[in-house]
Amino acid sequence: MFFQRITSEGLSHHSYFVSEGGAAVVVDPRRDVDVYLDRAQEQEVKIRWILETHRHEDFVSGSCELRERTGARILHGRAQQFAYGEAAREGQELAVGRLRIRVIETPGHTAESLTYALIDTASGSDPVIAFTGDSLFVGDVGRTDLYGPDRREELAGWLYDSLMRRIFPLGDGVILAPAHGGGSVCGAGILDRDESTLGFERLHNPRLVDGDRERFIREKATERLIIPPYFRRMEEYNLQGPPLLGHLPMPDPLSPDAFAELAEGDAVIVDTRMPQAFAGGHVPGSYSIWLQGLPLYAGWVLPLDRPLLLVTDPETSIERIVRILVRVGYERVIGYLRGGFEAWQNAGGAVERTGVATAPEVREMLRKGAVLVDVRNADEWTEGVIDGSLLLDTAELERRLDEVPKGKPVIAMCSVGRRGSIGASILQRHGFPEVYNFLGGLKTWRKHGYPVER
Repeated sequence: MFFQRITSEGLSHHSYFVSEGGAAVVVDPRRDVDVYLDRAQEQEVKIRWILETHRHEDFVSGSCELRERTGARILHGRAQQFAYGEAAREGQELAVGRLRIRVIETPGHTAESLTYALIDTASGSDPVIAFTGDSLFVGDVGRTDLYGPDRREELAGWLYDSLMRRIFPLGDGVILAPAHGGGSVCGAGILDRDESTLGFERLHNPRLVDGDRERFIREKATERLIIPPYFRRMEEYNLQGPPLLGHLPMPDPLSPDAFAELAEGDAVIVDTRMPQAFAGGHVPGSYSIWLQGLPLYAGWVLPLDRPLLLVTDPETSIERIVRILVRVGYERVIGYLRGGFEAWQNAGGAVERTGVATAPEVREMLRKGAVLVDVRNADEWTEGVIDGSLLLDTAELERRLDEVPKGKPVIAMCSVGRRGSIGASILQRHGFPEVYNFLGGLKTWRKHGYPVER
């Protein structure tokens, strides 16, 4: 048996490629599917099955794309009306060489969630791997808030029962293969460790350690997690089937003049350089989303219905950026600034700047009446905020700009200054004339011993 976990950077999304006896199965594929085709070619196998554990919310599924390229059959849960693939039956078994994969209905994260138990018949009839989707993670369990507040308790009860009655009875030694790792927004406390077993999670997962069903439901019902706006588009794509790519779309390299012409239309500019570089100078109207933050925050702030233009460091791989963006639904990346921002400034293009401020400078600016906008999320705010700051998380800022006072300097702040740059760019795009990014954020504020409210 060949087994490989394939992780998509930033999203912390895990998909899986398993092959044996000339056949292969892919679990929860991402949209840029060439990695699975490459594995199939290397192993000299044919992909027969594509298994979806649930309707994904945080990325575009690659199931339809992979079926188009391989002819494989797609299997998914039956409690949702998918426009493609086949509804799985409880207890259904698939053959992949000598392997058997059993379908187990495990609702809770979503109504149609499935777990797939892999059995290697060469070593017996007991499962060896459980593909749990978003039901069970390393150190956490799936979120239960996606159907709205009125159904949180119901879904939490379903999830608890699925874990205790359907997943853990598969066996303590079964390897856990979830759909996400640490850093994903699909759980509040997923650990940054990919290896675990069902037995270890049963005994040590903090959500489950005391086995108290009522406590579990109560905690899940009151859990506060961000639902980024792009989740709704992902849900639609993953129920109806997203547009097929055929191949990875590559944007055109553009001269400063050609770039400026497109920017004057409806295209949106995304600058993936680090915040300090963005602050020093950028193309007017740009969003600042540093490269490592792009997988997560692009979907929080960038419109899905407009073409994108890229400004990057010249050594940054354009292909890498495109892969990140198509995974979260951005197919129309139409061009990038050839030579980066240096080419723009050398061509005499207009330049905007955002201010930067250190902790002592921020403190003095606040004393003189500046506005501090804290763009961290709700969980971070519970750990401490600066007195008087406006709490507008990154995903909400652009829709709630009317809450930011006009006519005063505005400082965007996060924990260290990277999301602060996103916030500063949004404020500047919407006409706030004096905008700053608090470099170092709350971390350096604390280092200076300045007061924090809890």
